[in-house]
Amino acid sequence: MSNEAMQFDRAEFAQASAPRASCTMCSREIVQSYYEVGGNIICSDCREKREHGLEGGGFLRFMRALGAGLGAAILGAVLWYAVRALTGYEIGLISIAVGYGVGKAVAWGAHGKGGWLYQLLAVFLTYTSIVTNYVPDIVEGMVGAGGQADAGAYVVAFLISYAMPVFMGFENIIGLLIMAFGLWEAWKINKRADAAMSGPFSVAPAAPALPNG
Repeated sequence: MSNEAMQFDRAEFAQASAPRASCTMCSREIVQSYYEVGGNIICSDCREKREHGLEGGGFLRFMRALGAGLGAAILGAVLWYAVRALTGYEIGLISIAVGYGVGKAVAWGAHGKGGWLYQLLAVFLTYTSIVTNYVPDIVEGMVGAGGQADAGAYVVAFLISYAMPVFMGFENIIGLLIMAFGLWEAWKINKRADAAMSGPFSVAPAAPALPNG
């Protein structure tokens, strides 16, 4: 029997490399060891920063979370309005993606600190991102089609946009429920993490492939 035929009787135990985990604080790939804090994985460097308070004071941490969350909120608002302008449809499921993106950005900026302050920040930015896509429509309703709007009109429209979900009422109950789910995502992601830390744990290497011979 030839060697080629014999190969069908031999089991292959080669194992592909397992996907690497990433640190929830710095997003870098875990290479050698990691720690767990409240179910979140952090690398050794971030563990040192957390232990010695090097991740920044409360004010700097909040400003970092605000900046990151605001950036994600702006991107979410642009995405929502672009889809609505191109398709003519308001796809409420985008609010879930916005809530997830803003929540993750705030959590990244807060170094995973969590707590009610960051939860409220994430919910506020998510809500702002969702409702501001109505600003152009409100401005058009104020000045009329083809009218020239000044900066004051946009400021007023921005403030009015926060009440748009109330104006929609039960006429768009499904959209309101989906929006609430997006806000819940932002809130949930930034819940306070358990301060208990465990580790270090080693990253298990992939199993080597057995030789053919």
